[in-house]
Amino acid sequence: MELSEILLTTILLYSTLDIIKVVIGVIVLLILYAFREQIIQALFFIGIYMGLGALIGWWLFDNASAGAVVGFCLAIFFGLRIVLSSFGAEYATTLEYAYYLFSIPFWFLNRLQHVLTEPWRYIFKTSWPSDGIKKVLRPLFYFIQILLYIAITPLRLLNAFIYNVLIYGITELYDLISEVIQPSQWAEGYADWWKWTYMFPWRVIKYPIFDGCLVLIEGAVWTIIDTIIPAITMYHGTDLLAGQCITGKKGSQWTDGTFTASHSSWGGIGVYFASRRSVARRYAEDPYRLNDHNPVMIVCRVSLGKIINYSLAPDYVYYHAGPNGNPAVLNRYAENNGYTTGEWWNERGGYWEYCMFDWKNRYNHPWRIRPIYVFNFRTGRAQHIETGLRHWLFSKIVIDDILESVWFTCIVILSFLVVIWLAIYGYKYFYNEFLWYYI
Repeated sequence: MELSEILLTTILLYSTLDIIKVVIGVIVLLILYAFREQIIQALFFIGIYMGLGALIGWWLFDNASAGAVVGFCLAIFFGLRIVLSSFGAEYATTLEYAYYLFSIPFWFLNRLQHVLTEPWRYIFKTSWPSDGIKKVLRPLFYFIQILLYIAITPLRLLNAFIYNVLIYGITELYDLISEVIQPSQWAEGYADWWKWTYMFPWRVIKYPIFDGCLVLIEGAVWTIIDTIIPAITMYHGTDLLAGQCITGKKGSQWTDGTFTASHSSWGGIGVYFASRRSVARRYAEDPYRLNDHNPVMIVCRVSLGKIINYSLAPDYVYYHAGPNGNPAVLNRYAENNGYTTGEWWNERGGYWEYCMFDWKNRYNHPWRIRPIYVFNFRTGRAQHIETGLRHWLFSKIVIDDILESVWFTCIVILSFLVVIWLAIYGYKYFYNEFLWYYI
């Protein structure tokens, strides 16, 4: 290789590395910008404790650094509730506080994926660019999203495994074991100790063994699918009656197990979700929406698909979002341009709203919304769903929906094959290549 070729290769290499560094730097700045309020509040709170600790340590023991460390520990120990509140957590009971405390790392990873999927959303909360500029920005951002999709694939896989296998599996195991110990069905021993006794083996086979296997298969398959087709964990506020009907196996007015579309004028006709739990709680506790005194939050994995931020839509579309808008205009624009979800900054409430468009269940695909557990705000713990959650992958309406799409059917088949391979050969590879090497 000639000297000129070596120099050119070196220049290109360094130029590529510089570009990557700049891109990473921009992403980090956008993340800091997105979490700026929470970071400032948390640092201010911790700084006060560390400052007081340093002052007391210097005054009493002539050791300011040790006092600052003690102050930091006290800030974390005593002030974690305030820090959690700064991140949008709201709780009324000790159990609910424990729930938020336990879910911090999972919440952060999910929020990080949400930010990195569209890091510029925090700059476009209002429709400040002209329609001409928006026309250029939409395809540009779409191209950048493709690059981000490739870059955050490991993060998507990690979140998919955490929520589809660990969290969904643990909460559903709680439901299934509860059905064994305290059955909810008359035919299986509810309120009858004799029937409870002789139906016990049947309940063990039906719930932990059979349903447990379906939960494991479903979680593994959706983990693969969520890695290929991006999904995010989102929150839907409602009451307990609606939550049980939507997520449970037993039929009711929601016999197909899907969500009922809202005809709200705020963001379109469809199913609404929030990226923050406090927003879901606000809707759940709205007295005009409650059918009972049990506000709940349905935690879902949602495949949002192609998203339109209304601030980047044409002005005539943007001004139809909000309390005085026309939802039909929003849905028509979305359907004509291939958008699945509308994203809108609710300036009055100070939060993002997401509307998965739906028009008499003709546009919204049921497989895109998958509940993983229901949280009851009144009791401060996960809500037991009688007979367990509906198996979304094995639901007829979802299977019919999958079979209508050739490409999605191929992805599901591929996911099943990967899960089967992991079940048969994966443990051998794990043992031979990992455990044997380290142990």
